[in-house]
Amino acid sequence: MIKTMLLSTIDTVQTGKKIFVDTFVKHEDLAKSMNSFVDQQTEYTKQTVDNFSKFGTELYSIVANKNFVKDLAVSAKEYVDFWTPGKKGK
Repeated sequence: MIKTMLLSTIDTVQTGKKIFVDTFVKHEDLAKSMNSFVDQQTEYTKQTVDNFSKFGTELYSIVANKNFVKDLAVSAKEYVDFWTPGKKGK
């Protein structure tokens, strides 16, 4: 849902940029170059949103896994035990 909202916002902002260029840049080659740049910005930004969306989903699936939480608790206990005086080697 947030990905859809972000992509919609990206399209709105980038369309505004293109409208600005089409309205105020009268040199055809310059306008074409600027619109091409806006298209590249759009593609890059959408790809970034997609990558972070995939990363977030994958991270959530790992962290939400009960085995991850159990392993993390065991690791934390081992770490504390290691650094607690009188418990080394147990």
